[in-house]
Amino acid sequence: MSGIIENNLQLEVIKALGDETRLQILEILGKGELNVSEIAEKCTVSRPTISHHLQILKRARIVESRKEGKEIYYSVNMYTLTSLSESMLGFVSFGTFN
Repeated sequence: MSGIIENNLQLEVIKALGDETRLQILEILGKGELNVSEIAEKCTVSRPTISHHLQILKRARIVESRKEGKEIYYSVNMYTLTSLSESMLGFVSFGTFN
C-alpha cells in the first residue's frame, strides 16, 4: 500500500481523524475560528481535553492557530483536508495514492 502509508503527514491526518472528539472539534471549527474556551462551550469534554486534541490536530496540520493577546484562536486548515481528499479519490479512481 504505497503512497498514503509512505506519506507520514497523510498518515498522521488519517490517525487524527480517527477520534470522535477530534471530529466533534472539527465540526465546531468548521463554522468559524474559535478559542479553546469557545470550543469547550460547544463540546462535551473538558477544556484540558480539548487542548490535548487540538495539539494532535495541529501536529497533523488539520488545524491552524494564531495568537491574539493571551488567546489562541483555532481554525480548520482546508488545504490539508483537501489534499487528503484528493489523494483518497485518486486511490479509489486509479488504485494508487498520489
